[in-house]
Amino acid sequence: MRARFLTNKPLQFRFLFLIMVSMIIPLILVGGCLYYLIFTLVAEQLGIPESIAYNLFPVIKKINLILLAGIPPIIVFLLIWGIFLSHKFIGPLTRIESEIKKIADSRDASKRIRVRRNDAIKPIADAVNKLLDMVEKER
Repeated sequence: MRARFLTNKPLQFRFLFLIMVSMIIPLILVGGCLYYLIFTLVAEQLGIPESIAYNLFPVIKKINLILLAGIPPIIVFLLIWGIFLSHKFIGPLTRIESEIKKIADSRDASKRIRVRRNDAIKPIADAVNKLLDMVEKER
C-alpha cells in the first residue's frame, strides 16, 4: 500500500478533475430534471389554485432544505471516491516513471521495474523489463 494518496499531483489532479466532472454533471442534470418533473407534474395535476400553492410552498422549502443538506455530503463522498480512483491509476504510473528514471540515470540495464502483482499497469512494467533484458543481452 502506498503511503501517499497524492503521488503525481499535476497528473492526478487532471485525472481527479475528469472523474469529478463526469460524476457531478450527471448528478446535477438528473437532479434538476427530477426536480423540474416533480413540480411540473404537481402543477399540471392540481391546476395550482392559490390556496393549494400556499400549502405547497412549505413542501418546496423542505425539499430545498433536504437538497441543501444532502448534496454537500454527496459531493464530499464523490471527491473522496475520485481521489481513491485517481490514486489507484496514477500511483503505479508514478512508480514506473520513477523507476525508469532511476534506471536511465544509473545507466544500469540490469535493474528491473517491480510492481505489485495486482497493479493494473503490470503488463507495461513487464514489457519494459523485457526491453531491458534485450538491452542487457546486447551489451
